[in-house]
Amino acid sequence: MSNETTDSSTERLHRLVDQLLVRDANAHAAAIEELTERGDERVIPHLLELLVIDSIANDWEQFGFPAVLRNHDPPRYLELPAVSWPGVADALAMLAEPNFDSSHAWVEWESWYSQQSIEPLSGFDEWKLQLYHSYLPPVGGLLDCTPRSFDLQEIRWGNCDRSFLAALNGPDFVASEAVDAGDATTADQRQDIKKTNFERYLKDDDIVFGFELGGVQYAVPRWVLFPHELLNAELQDIPVSLTYCTLCNAPILYDRRVEDETHTFGSSGMLASGNKVMYDEETETLWDQHAGVPIGGPFLDSHPDLVLDQFPITQTTWNEWKTEYPETLALDIETGFDYDYTQYDGNIGFFEHYWNKEEIVQPGVHREDSTLPEKADVYGLPSSDGSEVWVVPVSAVSESGVVASEADGRDIVAVLDATSDVAVYKAPPRPVERVDDGLIDANGTLWSVTRTELVSTGGDTRKRIPGRHGLWFAFRTHYDDVHIVQ
Repeated sequence: MSNETTDSSTERLHRLVDQLLVRDANAHAAAIEELTERGDERVIPHLLELLVIDSIANDWEQFGFPAVLRNHDPPRYLELPAVSWPGVADALAMLAEPNFDSSHAWVEWESWYSQQSIEPLSGFDEWKLQLYHSYLPPVGGLLDCTPRSFDLQEIRWGNCDRSFLAALNGPDFVASEAVDAGDATTADQRQDIKKTNFERYLKDDDIVFGFELGGVQYAVPRWVLFPHELLNAELQDIPVSLTYCTLCNAPILYDRRVEDETHTFGSSGMLASGNKVMYDEETETLWDQHAGVPIGGPFLDSHPDLVLDQFPITQTTWNEWKTEYPETLALDIETGFDYDYTQYDGNIGFFEHYWNKEEIVQPGVHREDSTLPEKADVYGLPSSDGSEVWVVPVSAVSESGVVASEADGRDIVAVLDATSDVAVYKAPPRPVERVDDGLIDANGTLWSVTRTELVSTGGDTRKRIPGRHGLWFAFRTHYDDVHIVQ
């Protein structure tokens, strides 16, 4: 084929993918038909973007997120007649090797695509920005930022945006007895309790995220935070954001003061390597939720080395938490949102095939051979600049009772605390042995384990080191260097 013919063919492909952006579903169908006939794999990245929007917009009742809004109308921009690309799934099946036909084929296509290295047509970044501006405006407005440290081709839409995945701002916290449903084991039992005791909705085996600020303990149930994914509050005069990535099980408690100003964080609706992308409302900077660093916009430009400060957070059951901290406050279920939170009670697995099948990875995550399974639960200690992280497998701590090693130039010890969750401290003299009353160091000194520090019988202390939970892939893909501590 001559260069002139090749150039002409490529120019035609550009015109066809541009035709996919016009507001005309018939024009979309005609362009997809011709692209299929031409058989050029460079258009696969374009078609993948369209498949996701088409699938969600035209099956909101199954794929809308958060699920509590599936009974509501989808955002208006997803209801427009032009938000349809007829034949796009069939076109992908003709241009690529697999042929997914399940009810969630668009997720399988994205997972497949994440393992490929397909070079799109030139100008793909500009094309994608125009697509998002036109068809996903709340997302496109945030995504079109400069500078940015991420590859636009790798950013995926998480079937939501800031207009309907709303952060829980300024919620109330109440005494534990006001929400405690005890050993009620079913939603019906809890409803019976609520009829007579109003807000008693937290049962013993509910997973909660627990933390302490200014000497006061707080508990936020995972299933209530789930449809928000983020909570902004000022507690004990400390402004914090409790962020939660539902896909990599990563609750992180950030200090939301940046450069002496308090910022309000939210979910952008985008995913980077399976982890949600946050933004702050004041500057519309995009942030890596897991690493706590700016990845696009004003703060990346003015403070590229900025890392959000964090506080220790515990992931445990309500029974474990309230037993250890009986004076704890807990999130008030009356949040002001018209949500049926019970929809997530014991049923928060987003995309069942993702959570129940080890071989399935989240769209945007490129698989790699590794010592740990992609979805292994780990606890990470990031470096001060957010580029490096040391991770402790939760299973290693559970099996041995203590893991003593080195991380970021410090001797550290990881143990299960009184709530049966991983906690990491600056280590006393090693080796260290776990005993019923705490830890015995190399000198035979006994150290008790408290929430904020280790305390020796002589009164010496070793501070707790804030870390973060998550699945292994979130650490592997969001830090420049990752070290496994065992």
